[in-house]
Amino acid sequence: MTITYHEDDTITPEELAEVFLQSGIRRPTHDLERLGRMLAQADELLTARADGKLVGVLRAITDYAYCCYISDLAVDRDYHGQRIGESLMKKLQEKLGNEEVQYILTSAPTAVGFYERIGMERLDKAFVIRRQR
Repeated sequence: MTITYHEDDTITPEELAEVFLQSGIRRPTHDLERLGRMLAQADELLTARADGKLVGVLRAITDYAYCCYISDLAVDRDYHGQRIGESLMKKLQEKLGNEEVQYILTSAPTAVGFYERIGMERLDKAFVIRRQR
């Protein structure tokens, strides 16, 4: 099995839904139209494929100058432990750099340890207005 990484991959809402479902990340997988908008409006979309099958995705919103919000980082559970999420993060950092851009995300409780292991700093001063659906 070969894992390949892509910066300009075209993925369908169905593929995105499947990765979300297989990763355990909570997203509106039943709403393909909304997933399509999520894909279309992302500034950065990086993917990982195993022999052609989508197994990892990183979706980000950024101004390319000051901050980058990582909206989604999801890896199919069957592929955990292969450093796919870490590789997707590194590829994003290689593209945008670390001198000017700060990377920000919200983590599921079960993923906190992963983000700390890849060098992200935990903050306690984040705020949110939650979506209604």
